[in-house]
Amino acid sequence: MSSENKPIIVIGMHRSGTSALSGELDSLGVFMGRSLYKAQKGVNEKGFFENARLVELNEAIQDSLTTSWDDPLSILKLDLKPEPNFYQRASSFINQEYLGKSLWGMKDPRVSVLLNFWSDIFEQLSIKPNYILMIRDPIEVARSLEKRDKFSIDKGLMLWLNYNFASYNGTKNQQRLVVSFTELLADPVAIRQQIAQSFGIELNQDKKTFIENSLRTHVTDHSAVKDQDELTHLSYKLYEAIKSEDDLLVEELHNQYLDYCSSINKVLIEHSDRILVSEVKFRNLFEDAYNTIWWKAMWPFRYIGRMLKKQ
Repeated sequence: MSSENKPIIVIGMHRSGTSALSGELDSLGVFMGRSLYKAQKGVNEKGFFENARLVELNEAIQDSLTTSWDDPLSILKLDLKPEPNFYQRASSFINQEYLGKSLWGMKDPRVSVLLNFWSDIFEQLSIKPNYILMIRDPIEVARSLEKRDKFSIDKGLMLWLNYNFASYNGTKNQQRLVVSFTELLADPVAIRQQIAQSFGIELNQDKKTFIENSLRTHVTDHSAVKDQDELTHLSYKLYEAIKSEDDLLVEELHNQYLDYCSSINKVLIEHSDRILVSEVKFRNLFEDAYNTIWWKAMWPFRYIGRMLKKQ
């Protein structure tokens, strides 16, 4: 691939509208990949527009770095480098998945916390990416994660901070557009035009918009937000700083957040890392067993067993 390509890389925290934006890009003629996940009822009704091969690769990288998409302390691991073989895998993925496409897009929120790695890949392939940073009200995201994954609000806010600090700082001096979820829902046509103008690309503006107000399932009652809570206060200050692209304030808040994370008991951090190591080990053991011929040969018998239990 060459710099003549016009890739759009969607970054931002999970549950922040990255799928909605990617669906909009798809409707505008941006090729989002050959291996997309299907829609999932109750999670993303209209589809994720997320590349399954990309997710698999990012998860393998995070496993190797003893982190995960929901690691609340992932911000302390952003500078870690994965093993060399991942660079070859990533290059092959880009060349195979988007071969022959001049206008293409890539979306997996995990890219946000792996931007150091992916920036190296784009540079190696002489690709000049256009980044769209999707940002959404932090409490809305935290409550969405609370409902879907049973996370505490504090964990949701730490994840929101991790992804947004990584996204913003990882795309400094890059071609980047910040889009808020609220603005996308309110006026998708204006956002379409903004994307085309910001990146100097032609989009199929005649297509019907993908965006619907039903995509917003959580709306924040700001009167109920705890103003004195440290994580909430920090999250909302960063929310406003990123929307206004205030680099100095983002840097100040980043240092405050690093101090907050570093103040967490080191024994708890060590214990969290050991849990992640065990989680990776047992997941890999299960996947290895699941893919064996013996496991697959037992599928008909397990199906028959389930049917007999229902009778």
